[in-house]
Amino acid sequence: MGLIYSGKLWMIQRFISGFSNNSYLVTCKETNQSIIIDTPKNPYELIDAAIKYDVRGIFITHGHYDHIEGLVDVYNNFKVPIGIGQNDANTLPIKPIKKLKIDNLSIYRFGNIVIRSIKTPGHTPGSRCYLLPSESPGSEPHLFSGDTLFPGGPGKSSSYNKLLEIVDSIKHLYTLPNHTVVLPGHGEFITIKDSKKESDEFLKKPINPKMYGEITWN
Repeated sequence: MGLIYSGKLWMIQRFISGFSNNSYLVTCKETNQSIIIDTPKNPYELIDAAIKYDVRGIFITHGHYDHIEGLVDVYNNFKVPIGIGQNDANTLPIKPIKKLKIDNLSIYRFGNIVIRSIKTPGHTPGSRCYLLPSESPGSEPHLFSGDTLFPGGPGKSSSYNKLLEIVDSIKHLYTLPNHTVVLPGHGEFITIKDSKKESDEFLKKPINPKMYGEITWN
């Protein structure tokens, strides 16, 4: 819990609450403008940290309850626009004053923070990942992957077709630079390079039509 990245332009803090959910606070070092990624239950440490900065937006990776259970508390403290994939928008427990339109490959700027949304359906219809590009040559991009990609496997799928969909989304993520750091909605981090190694054998074979749910690459 706490600071996980500090570069020239921005820093990233992680907070763990709810069902071992990760939430993230990304802050521009020059302007103190910040964004919040996901709002699980009991987000009090997140709020206590975020009130020190100029929060400008809340980005939700998907509409499952464990990722938005703390949204009302967070929103009531900051009253900033909320972004979520359109196909998950009906899951929000509140109607924000303003919504961020989260289209595929949309780009948002907050101070020196540049964040891009990536459409990644499968876990939910409106799942989105959010990418922070490299802030300088040689530095790592960071991908907030929600429940789409974890170390060890894909996010949970509700049917075979949804598994195929999430695998397609992950293959799209695999076009990102190998040194991209994947910051998931639960658990620890992995790079795109290491995730490719984990999934290599799985992705070479046809997927069993009876396979879906909580699966691992091996």
